[in-house]
Amino acid sequence: MNGQLTRVNIFVLLIVTAACIFSFDGFAKTRKKKRQVHKTSFRPVCSRLENADSPEFKRLINKLKDARNGKLGTTGILILGDSHNQCEDFGTAFALYLNDSLDIPYAGRGFVFPYSLARTSHRSDMQFGPTAAWYGCRFTKEQNDCEWGLAGWTAHCNDDSVTFHWKLNRNRFRKGDEIVLLCPDKISTDFTIQLSDTAGNTLDMGYSKNNCGFSAFMPSEGNQVEFKIKKKTQGAEFVLQGIVLRPLANGLVCGISGTNGARLDHYLQNPDFQRHLTSINPSMVLIALGTNDAFSGNFNPEATAGFLQQLLTRIKSAIPDAAIVLVGPPDHCIRKGRVNPKTARINAVFSEIAGYLDFVFWNQQKAMGGKGSVFAWRNKKLATRDMIHFTTEGYTLQARLLGRAFKAEF
Repeated sequence: MNGQLTRVNIFVLLIVTAACIFSFDGFAKTRKKKRQVHKTSFRPVCSRLENADSPEFKRLINKLKDARNGKLGTTGILILGDSHNQCEDFGTAFALYLNDSLDIPYAGRGFVFPYSLARTSHRSDMQFGPTAAWYGCRFTKEQNDCEWGLAGWTAHCNDDSVTFHWKLNRNRFRKGDEIVLLCPDKISTDFTIQLSDTAGNTLDMGYSKNNCGFSAFMPSEGNQVEFKIKKKTQGAEFVLQGIVLRPLANGLVCGISGTNGARLDHYLQNPDFQRHLTSINPSMVLIALGTNDAFSGNFNPEATAGFLQQLLTRIKSAIPDAAIVLVGPPDHCIRKGRVNPKTARINAVFSEIAGYLDFVFWNQQKAMGGKGSVFAWRNKKLATRDMIHFTTEGYTLQARLLGRAFKAEF
């Protein structure tokens, strides 16, 4: 009897102990969840541009002033970045801010990559298709070895004949606009390409080394153009490195290139990078990178500075008169509830290199409100659930903050 009572007592003791452990574990999780609640105030600021007195940037501001005052010509800006720019919300909103707030005429798009042909996600006011015959190659995949240009993507097609269209939903093509399909030189004689507009006009696109691709001028106005590509050489593969629109109208021309997962060193492996820069010849290159560098497990400030200097050297060797603007990574989280501590270090590297080379720098994390501000942006539905990327409204606000920094220099 006593033995049975002892066994019962032991059994009861085990149950009580387990319940206590479970309760303590639940309490710990509850406390942990409470620690993850962030009440950061939503306080974006108009952070000024660093080194805005650099000679190249002053020349850019003067060109923008000339465009505002009605002087003829175009001023091209090119934005290079990562997934924040593969979604074109930021770049488009920045160009439109300069148009709306500074009265700078907007002539249209410059460099474009047809992400849908590469079978990857994209958010844009443009459409490309059909996509079934195409596949993509991205420079952030280690096993890939493609002939990239300005973009970290290429779109490929092996069909003997393929047709795709490019549709603008915000603007229109004008008669006299030049369109260039960027392609490697080695396929220049392997294909014939025809351009057709909505009015039924069809003309051949000729290959030009200076243009780095097949080009033609729009025969009429419209919001859509179609390209028909025919193979001349058996076994040849068509490689599209991007599209350039050279608008006939005067004003600001905005090109956007972004690649999901891109780091600074990825842009050093693009074979035709400098050729495309020279051909397009923008007045400003805005480099919006650093988020993926801040995610690197072996992050090293000295190595990051070295990659950035190499990239800047490549750009300046191709377009020596262009203004360079470095945009640091936005505030973001490594995991939900933990702000990436390397973001501030990346911004410090960008600031130091910009000061050393006399380039312009804009601290985007500071403009958002500083470390941890991403939580307030998420609460305002300006950041997405991953606490890394942003909604259309979030990117638009970031672009307006940068636009206000530009406006301050006027």
